[in-house]
Amino acid sequence: MLKRVLAAVMILVMVAAAGCRRIHEAVPVHSVPAEVPEPFQMAYRELDAEFLRQLPMISLPSGPKADRTAFGVELPAAGGQRAEALLNEGVWETGAITLDRLKSLGVRCVALSLHYPVLTRDHPRTSEYRSFYRRLADEIRRRGLAIVVAMGSPPRDPGLGRTGAELRGISRERFNAGLREMAEAILSDIRPDYLTLLSEPDTQTRNTGLAFSPSEFAATVKHVARGLDRAGARVGAGAGTWAAQDYFKALAALPELDYLYLHIGPIQYGFAAERVLKAAEAARSSGKRVAIGAAWLYKVWGRETGRIAPVEAASRDVFSFWQPLDRRFIELVVDLAERIDAEFCSFS
Repeated sequence: MLKRVLAAVMILVMVAAAGCRRIHEAVPVHSVPAEVPEPFQMAYRELDAEFLRQLPMISLPSGPKADRTAFGVELPAAGGQRAEALLNEGVWETGAITLDRLKSLGVRCVALSLHYPVLTRDHPRTSEYRSFYRRLADEIRRRGLAIVVAMGSPPRDPGLGRTGAELRGISRERFNAGLREMAEAILSDIRPDYLTLLSEPDTQTRNTGLAFSPSEFAATVKHVARGLDRAGARVGAGAGTWAAQDYFKALAALPELDYLYLHIGPIQYGFAAERVLKAAEAARSSGKRVAIGAAWLYKVWGRETGRIAPVEAASRDVFSFWQPLDRRFIELVVDLAERIDAEFCSFS
């Protein structure tokens, strides 16, 4: 009897080992390039394995591609985190050169991030900001590019931008009213093709101190969107793909929205392919379209998730040894955009 039990255990162990071999053989892991410093090797190895796992999961539609998605990037010279530096005349030369280069590359849209409260009556330089964005919108449109605008709140960490605004202690009513005022100014002055009213509820909580459950976040978006004179713009809102699906479901239920906006950064834990497809399904079930914005690879590994400061993670982008992974990230996001027939897809 004992021999039969031992034999059965050995067979189970051998089967399990064979199964593990098959898994590893099916998902090969590339060696980490020699130029990757030791502190970043774990992140590099884990991210590389995730791309090898996720890229084959995205089945693209058969037949000719619709080529409907407007691919583009955020305009770095006009990033909202630059605050009053945007009002320097030197910005125009940099911005114009960048727009010309983007146009020559075949980019079809340019994304702008605007932080509350620069276009509200309470801001001391509102008139200057409004003049800046009107002029910038004319330059973008003159090159035949679509304009995508995403609204948000200024980061608290000075390493992510020096906006000069501190929102801690702001009331929900004031924040909602200010966002509405911002949206009205953007639609009047910039006349974008797409306006994302708000995204990343966790980031908004970190910046403002306000709690945003799915229902509270949807209520803020609804307050800003209701009755807007859109002037032909499509209006949306969204969250990072790492957020709970309840956020996308709550936003999909709002009749005021035309699309759901997905921000892709981390790719582990299903935050890329699986979450994007689920969010797109929630949007489609409510008759809404989808869009991808501010997409860029978040260069952390599993054990750092939730522990590393966003500014520290963002600082890793400067190193050139990430380039092979950045390329795979772009391939992954482009495939996802085509799979879900995104309205636009902009990279950060």
